[in-house]
Amino acid sequence: MTYVIGVDIGGTFTDTVVVDDDGTPTIGKASSTPPDFERGFIDAVSSAAENMNLTLGDLLGDAAAIYHGSTIGTNALVENKVAKVGLLATRGHGDALAMMQAGERLMGERPEVIAHAAGHEKPAPLVPKGLIAEVDERIARDGNVLVALQEEQIRKIVATQLELGVEAFAVSFLWSPVNASHENLVKRVIAEVAPSTFVSLSSEVAPRPGEYKRTVAAVLNASIGPVMSSYLTRLEKELADEGYEGGLQLMSCSGGLIDADEARRRPVLTVGSGPVAGVIGSAALSKRAATSAGDREAGSGGQPGIIATDAGGTTLDVALIYDGTAVPRPSSRHGQYEYYVPTVDVRSVGAGGGSIIWYDPRFDSLRVGPRSAGARPGPACYGRGGTEPTVTDADVILGYLNPDNFLDGKITLDVEAARTALAKVGEPLGYGAEQVAAAAVKILESQMADAIRLMCLQQGYDTRKMTIYAYGGAGPVHAGGYGADLGSPQILVPMGNFAAGWSAFGVSTSEALIVREAGISMVAPFDQAALNEIWTRLEAEVQERLEGQGIAANAIALDRYLDMKYVIQTNVLTVRAPDGQYDDNSIEEMLQGFDDEYERRFGAGSSHRDAGYSINGVQVHGRANVSNASLTGMGGGDENGAGDPSPIAHRDVISYQVDDVDSESVPVFSGGGLSVGDELTGPAILEYPDTTVVVREGQQVSIDEFDNVIITL
Repeated sequence: MTYVIGVDIGGTFTDTVVVDDDGTPTIGKASSTPPDFERGFIDAVSSAAENMNLTLGDLLGDAAAIYHGSTIGTNALVENKVAKVGLLATRGHGDALAMMQAGERLMGERPEVIAHAAGHEKPAPLVPKGLIAEVDERIARDGNVLVALQEEQIRKIVATQLELGVEAFAVSFLWSPVNASHENLVKRVIAEVAPSTFVSLSSEVAPRPGEYKRTVAAVLNASIGPVMSSYLTRLEKELADEGYEGGLQLMSCSGGLIDADEARRRPVLTVGSGPVAGVIGSAALSKRAATSAGDREAGSGGQPGIIATDAGGTTLDVALIYDGTAVPRPSSRHGQYEYYVPTVDVRSVGAGGGSIIWYDPRFDSLRVGPRSAGARPGPACYGRGGTEPTVTDADVILGYLNPDNFLDGKITLDVEAARTALAKVGEPLGYGAEQVAAAAVKILESQMADAIRLMCLQQGYDTRKMTIYAYGGAGPVHAGGYGADLGSPQILVPMGNFAAGWSAFGVSTSEALIVREAGISMVAPFDQAALNEIWTRLEAEVQERLEGQGIAANAIALDRYLDMKYVIQTNVLTVRAPDGQYDDNSIEEMLQGFDDEYERRFGAGSSHRDAGYSINGVQVHGRANVSNASLTGMGGGDENGAGDPSPIAHRDVISYQVDDVDSESVPVFSGGGLSVGDELTGPAILEYPDTTVVVREGQQVSIDEFDNVIITL
């Protein structure tokens, strides 16, 4: 028997899913262990091994592959625990980072923030002025060398920056995407002067014109390079010591797996990748459900689109899936900094099970988040020293969670500690623990609904026509609340008990992915020969990289994407591009595809052909299936109705009456005891070993053939 292992590190828990040759999955879970995240990784795999009656060594010794969703780079940036970076830039262009992009740095901010211009502040510089060195070199936009690079000057600059404590170098020269010879020469010199120092070249990290975004990408890559390299080295050693002999693949923000060597070279590809795995798993499940249902549209239940919502301990992460594909974004953001790395469009808000409930004296009201109790000390009810109340504490008091059987009995929740913490926060308002809990959950679910609604509106999607996928530890508990607020017709909790570790399962079912891109500036009528040359070159690079990982050529699928806009407008959209050699018909197909996506996004009649078209960038995505893990059910009950739909208990659940707390006895069901075809009407609670599903008043529940919990609103 061999195994595929998927591991996802979250802010509070580290989740593992192990899938054997028969497609049987097993879950493992452990607390995350910052800053030594590899310890939590091993603990989670050990938990899965224990659930399989195996030793850790036996499981790892028979593991065919390990796929990893990592937040290491993201956490380092958020907490500013990064390497000291020295930046080498072309003479006269050392201020690109400081200048930023004027008002574009505020894109995505709330209107009230943008309106108060007098209060705007630029973020802390990614590289202090004293660590930016301008170099005498110049390459023209056609690739010709105008000013040759002097090797001796580079040696002096590198020596000076090393004396200033620089731990990593970023190099971003003008027009290096066209001719990278000068950047490559700098890398060679640094390798001679300081061979163990991390070097990030903009021509390797983000080979696209657009000096600012390319420089940001190179600097961020350098700042987390040493952190990621150190983590991967420690993790690989731990795995090898425990008997694992295979390779390690990591989830990228673009929605696929990259090998550990690629993650070392370009760790910026892993930034923001933590939530992506769950989105990819949701897309895979939606395709399988659509196939199973025959001629249904993409999305379970025939819904035209999916809102993937991952509510964990720290954040709610939201992404959109349309026609079975996660909606992408051509660039990424770190705070107010935007940079060239294509990514699955995931938006995050500080709302989760670990979000802290607090009293705000400025408004004499309760607030929830964005601060989180994290893994340590965690919620007050965990008994790990936490004294501030969290949403999980509120869920216990409201009766949503079973304090004696939380995470299959691995943690016994301290109800009185939760009650004490909640009551203390409510004192200024005259609220008791129950009132605070009810109010806090209502606030949380409203915040979640607002974040989801905003993203959908900005992307041109109607929440009333979309299915919500709810996963993560807190998603199935609260989706009934925020789903009703959004007016969505249906909620799907993926594969029952798997919802709590859905991102880990998404990692284990993901494909290998290599993305190569080129920045071009081309206005219609397009040069067909030039486009054909670019596609051929990028596809050859992707093919070579994947084959270098031992993947057969006939197993590789290549997809083309274009970043396009109308010439007189500013909205750049990423759209699929036709395959094959381009001719007049291919170009017309490409233009029509852009028009259709523009009108879907911005409304009927918004396309504007007379404005002309502009291509700003091209991408080739190479994918290959490297995992044997497949989507199967958990085996709770069967399609012939052999499960047990009777309640296993009743529990008092407090309703949303803040000033007049009320409660009612709600039936509790064993999720694993429900079968395909069983139907329930809320209020009800479905308990699995690792997942709790809370069904609100009047909502209908059924189980499909994949053990998904379907809640019809």
